[in-house]
Amino acid sequence: MIGELLPSKDHTARYCPPSKLLEDGSVSAIAFYLRPGEPYVSVEWLECLNQPTRHQEIRAVVGILAQKLSLKGTAGIAVTHIRDVCDYVAETSGFKIRFVHEPESNDPAHSGIYGTDQDEMMIAELIAEKITEMHAVREFLAD
Repeated sequence: MIGELLPSKDHTARYCPPSKLLEDGSVSAIAFYLRPGEPYVSVEWLECLNQPTRHQEIRAVVGILAQKLSLKGTAGIAVTHIRDVCDYVAETSGFKIRFVHEPESNDPAHSGIYGTDQDEMMIAELIAEKITEMHAVREFLAD
């Protein structure tokens, strides 16, 4: 439902274009910066997709995003655990962020990370440090 906090035990995924990946394939903190005029950082709520495996969740995310964006095979999908990110940001910086469901008509899993504007550079870096999985988009474009 629009505006509901996501369950803290769940996970989100963020599309990271090649320009926001480092040489070693990890994600730069700039991948978690706000776009001008946007109140939150867009993510996809994985458990909302009701898929049996992580691979199938990521495939579903790529399918949804391909309808909205021009995906690059060299891009990545970064996965984070909501509780771990929120706790880490709060403990490290004192700032509270929240993950909120923001479904769209063609994207029921669309969600947002709110509160990153309190100290965007620091919070984006902390989120990037808590990425638990990276998936190459090219693996899913071929599916």
